[in-house]
Amino acid sequence: MQQAQLHLLVMAMQDGDKRAFALLYQHYHRDLRRFAAYLLANPAVAEDLVQNVWLKVSRRITRLNDPAVFTSWLYRAVRWEVLDYQKQAASRKQQSIDDAEPISGLGPDYAQQHADNSDLRKALAMLAADERLVLQLHYLHELELSQIALIVEIPIGTVKSRLHRARQQLQQHLQ
Repeated sequence: MQQAQLHLLVMAMQDGDKRAFALLYQHYHRDLRRFAAYLLANPAVAEDLVQNVWLKVSRRITRLNDPAVFTSWLYRAVRWEVLDYQKQAASRKQQSIDDAEPISGLGPDYAQQHADNSDLRKALAMLAADERLVLQLHYLHELELSQIALIVEIPIGTVKSRLHRARQQLQQHLQ
């Protein structure tokens, strides 16, 4: 779908057009779910969080002044929803740790033992989280640098430098 069509759909959605909402949902949902799953490493939770974002978007779409930033607005909403979930999960985990009796003799984390050990995964894991996020948004979601800057809420120059640094580090790790 072309940008002009997306802008028209956003404006129609702002006017209450349910068909426009459905088309935007169909266009973006898979990529948003993949983005959330990447951030969480849990597809089921990612699906729930993306659904929450769509509910919020349906209620708040009239607040969006510029349809040209809709894509960035969506991705940023997913990012914030994931961050909120992670904060709540960390808080719940800390509470359960504080309430639990100490347990000794637990073995290593089996999920880590059985993780895919491909060279690329290893190289990506060595990158800082901020650099991995910029790489993912640029290459997997094919977003422009200006859109990434809006999503991550950093200047475009910082996006460029993180992307450059990540490419260099990947190249070094893979050689």
